[in-house]
Amino acid sequence: MQRIMILHCTFMQFLPRLNGSEQVDITRKTDYALRMLAMLIENEGALLSVRVAAEQNDVPYSFARSIQHSLVHAGIIESLRGVHGGMRLKVDPSKVTLKQVVEAVQGPFVMNDCCADGAECSRSCFCQFHPVWVGVQSLVSDYLSSVTLEEVVKGTKRPRVDPKFTDPDAFPIYAGAPVRMAE
Repeated sequence: MQRIMILHCTFMQFLPRLNGSEQVDITRKTDYALRMLAMLIENEGALLSVRVAAEQNDVPYSFARSIQHSLVHAGIIESLRGVHGGMRLKVDPSKVTLKQVVEAVQGPFVMNDCCADGAECSRSCFCQFHPVWVGVQSLVSDYLSSVTLEEVVKGTKRPRVDPKFTDPDAFPIYAGAPVRMAE
């Protein structure tokens, strides 16, 4: 479970908040959902009580139930009622990406309103920052889509940033944007 927290913290340092907006945030609910899913993956096939998952992850029980509902609705887990009930994975964790979990719990990942599907921003054709927000959204979306739950939980894939994003020469200079050169 510590691996998931490290992944969460890694994303958070790269994703700035815009005017206090919650758009770019990987929410606490998503973080808790990933922890609960990690428990299910580590105990493959076993039924896990929501109460036990909540207690072991320091999640309020009612919040854990809400998370369980979101994951059931998304088809990621199944819930069995009764004294011997609980929840268990309904999908192969090697086929479920982090993006699928994020979107199941908190909805579509949107960097900025102008990047949302179907968004019509009147400034996008001349805004110097629009290409940046679109690029960040694409980068994060592609990365979350490239990492499965199993890879994170079992430690077979470490978070890493594509080397092209560490090379300043790889970024195009936008027409009309002033360029400041480091001295």
